[in-house]
Amino acid sequence: MRKEFQIPLFWKFAIAIVTIVILFGSINAYLIYHDIQSALERESEKRAMNIAKTLAEQSVTYLLFEDYVAVQKLLDEEKALDSTIVYSFIVDKKQKFIAGSYDLVITPALIRANQIKDGEKQSIVIIQMNDLLGRKKIRDIALPILGGELGYVRVGINEESINRYVYNAVSHFWFMVGFFLFVGIIGALIFALVITRPINTIRDKVGKLKLESLGETKDITIKIRQNFLGYFPILFRAKDEIDTLTEKFNEMLIRLQNAYIKLNDAQKKLIESEKLASIGTLSSGIAHEINNPISGIQNAIERIIENPDKVEQNKKYLFLVSDAIKRIENVVKGLLSFARREEYQFTSVNPREIIDELNVLIGPKLEKSKIIFEVNIDNRCEIYCSKNHIEQVLLNLCLNSIDSLNDVAKEEKIIKIKFYCDTLFSYISIFDNGQGIPHENLETIFEPFFTTKEKG
Repeated sequence: MRKEFQIPLFWKFAIAIVTIVILFGSINAYLIYHDIQSALERESEKRAMNIAKTLAEQSVTYLLFEDYVAVQKLLDEEKALDSTIVYSFIVDKKQKFIAGSYDLVITPALIRANQIKDGEKQSIVIIQMNDLLGRKKIRDIALPILGGELGYVRVGINEESINRYVYNAVSHFWFMVGFFLFVGIIGALIFALVITRPINTIRDKVGKLKLESLGETKDITIKIRQNFLGYFPILFRAKDEIDTLTEKFNEMLIRLQNAYIKLNDAQKKLIESEKLASIGTLSSGIAHEINNPISGIQNAIERIIENPDKVEQNKKYLFLVSDAIKRIENVVKGLLSFARREEYQFTSVNPREIIDELNVLIGPKLEKSKIIFEVNIDNRCEIYCSKNHIEQVLLNLCLNSIDSLNDVAKEEKIIKIKFYCDTLFSYISIFDNGQGIPHENLETIFEPFFTTKEKG
């Protein structure tokens, strides 16, 4: 299984910038070090060769007359003119010391360090020399004087200055690399903020978005980059892919809002149509409930008309008429309450009120189908609900139970409703001894518009 981990966008930019800058910085530092040092060493070698040639040419006359004091003076003057000369001395053709600069003891080891072989016109070697200031890198030049007949001149040039120059150049380069790296990281931070702020705004908007708020909020669009980094007003702005993404996302939100409003309206119409369908189903029973009292009222009025003088008897008839009218009023009131379009209003409701109104609506059908209707209500139970909508749910379930029981042949047909509560929740259970729900429909019964009835 592939493992995933999250790295903020800033760190991705920073790691990429640091890697690229250090990689190219290292390559350039190596090239700078190599090219500058090579160029300086060539220049140092050329300069040392010129010094050695000058000494060889100027010392010929002095050597021919064996004026070693003049040779010594020549070497000292040349060394005084160039601070990079560590030593200069002359040996005869048998490599015996003749004269040298006054400030350095010329040892046999130094003389043997660079000797011209037969057939060579010059010899250049690198000598590592230790002194009180540490280890030095010396470029030693050996040139013959008058073809080697008068001896050889040796000049040692200190190349530590070259190393210091190259080191300083590379150090300055790395300082610049560090500066640009710092600027690059700051740029990465700003760039990451410019990118991530709109993305975070979209993420927060999606995280807080609720379907219920789509119909209530007028402006649900996302606004980004109103200010630079959230603080400075932007006078002009060139759009990029993030702006395009935000525009498309806003279009999606608007479409979602419109779809939700249409769906909500369709749901309300569906609920109303279900209520009308239920009323149509109940109409025959309700008509029976109204016709019976009306027949009683009619009979009572006829008796009163026939015997207007029987006051006591007529009073009884009037009381019967009043009871019949109240019965009709209750039926009509329950029907109107059920059919009324109501929003979700959650209140604490006594389950007995729901059952009484449900009885008015389904009582005739229960009586006609000879179905026993049992209700068990916990006296401590108060349910917090939208009363009208719970009545609709219970009515639909009871009508389905009645239809199911009408399709089976049983001596005793029962519908049971039970209300009970605990410390946290209220519960409603409905039971009937009909044919039950087919197993293949169990996973789809809660889908909108699902029905097994032919005419829905």
